[in-house]
Amino acid sequence: MACMLTLVACGADASPGAAQVKKDTGYVVAKAGMYDSEDVNTLLISKDVDNKTVTFYNRKVGKDYTLNYDGTSKIYDKYGTAMSMDQVEVGSIVDITFLKSKRLLNSMQGSQDAWTLTQIKDFNINELDGSVYAVGGNYRFDDSIAVYADGQKAMLMDINPVDTITVSGVDRMAYSISIDEGHGYLRLKNEDYFVGGWIEVGSKIIKTIGEDMIIAVPVGTYDVSLSNKGVEGVKTVSIDRNKETELDIGDLQTEELTTYGNIIFVVTPSTAEVYVDGEAVDITRPVSVEYGVHQLIAKAPGYQSLTQYIKVGQENATLEITLEKEQEPAGEKEYAAATPYVNPSPSPSPSPYPTSSASTEVINTTVSGHKITISTPVGAEVYFDGSYVGLAPVSIAKVSGKHEIILRKEGYTTRSYTLSIDAEKRDETFSFAELVKEGENSIVPGPSPSPSPVVTPTPDNEPEVTPTPEVVPTPESTPQTTPVSTPEQTPSVTSEVETTPNVTPDPSPTSGENSSAEVTSEVTATPSE
Repeated sequence: MACMLTLVACGADASPGAAQVKKDTGYVVAKAGMYDSEDVNTLLISKDVDNKTVTFYNRKVGKDYTLNYDGTSKIYDKYGTAMSMDQVEVGSIVDITFLKSKRLLNSMQGSQDAWTLTQIKDFNINELDGSVYAVGGNYRFDDSIAVYADGQKAMLMDINPVDTITVSGVDRMAYSISIDEGHGYLRLKNEDYFVGGWIEVGSKIIKTIGEDMIIAVPVGTYDVSLSNKGVEGVKTVSIDRNKETELDIGDLQTEELTTYGNIIFVVTPSTAEVYVDGEAVDITRPVSVEYGVHQLIAKAPGYQSLTQYIKVGQENATLEITLEKEQEPAGEKEYAAATPYVNPSPSPSPSPYPTSSASTEVINTTVSGHKITISTPVGAEVYFDGSYVGLAPVSIAKVSGKHEIILRKEGYTTRSYTLSIDAEKRDETFSFAELVKEGENSIVPGPSPSPSPVVTPTPDNEPEVTPTPEVVPTPESTPQTTPVSTPEQTPSVTSEVETTPNVTPDPSPTSGENSSAEVTSEVTATPSE
């Protein structure tokens, strides 16, 4: 027993004055506030709160990189208020500091340079010229724009014009778009009598009724108005996200009662041409129009065209229309709002209806001799702008402009896509992801927000970052709800009428080969809902 005690004492000298010898293991413990790198105006593209990792996209070098985070990582909003990673939205633009050797996030704060437009319902995304119109102004975007639906990566074509979105960016460049509120689908049953008439869903959607049509509608409860040949009826419908709702209108009264009203047009400029339901009308005299909903188009050389829907419901009405002059091109495209508007008249007028957004959209033109082919998913019903065109694979005449493709199949979740079709004289083929069975997860992983391969940082390929002082939260007195750079609101066409990051870049990642020389371009879409 004595010998054993002696051995223990020799192995660990616990006397107060004994010198402690530390062995150099090469391991450095990361402490709070320790960092050697920063990245400003970087885009948060994904996060994994279970594994405590967060991935950022550096626009300057075109690469993704992933960092770990722990209890020492400090997270703030742009106003300096502390928050948790759970509260940070994917698609946020942030300034970060991190310890590169440990790939550990030290601090993250909402970028002081970034702006965010939330709950946007009136917008226009033009993929052909890389612009998005929202809150009275135009913003640019490029191929690296990140799109999200339900926190998952998506594609621009997943955004339906009836959705509600959030747009974030810096200066005039949009970095990310998130779908805040999506849509479902409305199908009519026993609609034969109303074919050729009009359907109005709430205050935003109005369409010509076709046979076996399907309409994308924002989630919510709406009054649905139907009219044709003087007959009108109203029903109420509730729309759920990604679900189809069938509305039986066979019980509406179909006794014809044709009544006409007279519209006096006051148009500026006076040389403008006016069309009602596609037919040119003589605006120098009162125009007799059948009661109900009608499409109105006004256009003149040197002015922006206006598309408006009017509802005629009284014997006499005056409608005043003023077109905005087109802006003169001056070098680089000016991203500012320029929107036609309609002045209300003091006289009784047609009822107000939604109109097209700013006339920056591509004009629909049939590209003679060429076609669009929807090749997959094989056997799915294909609807082009709400009208049934057949089962995939199916081809239709190529019409340039923005169009909605809806795919449906019994037992599967219906999907919609928004396509921007150019006017090039060539055929185009679109291959979409297979539909998902009802009840299963309908989120399909989309591509990276960058056209480049995803790069996980290593000492050789991660973005080289210049050490800088730590980011200190900068409190602001009053949070701003709109970006400083947002242009002033201009009159909307829906007017009421009565009748750079501080980094040293790595070598650029390898880009894919272009196939634009082919006569038939194939676009493979694997978007997310």
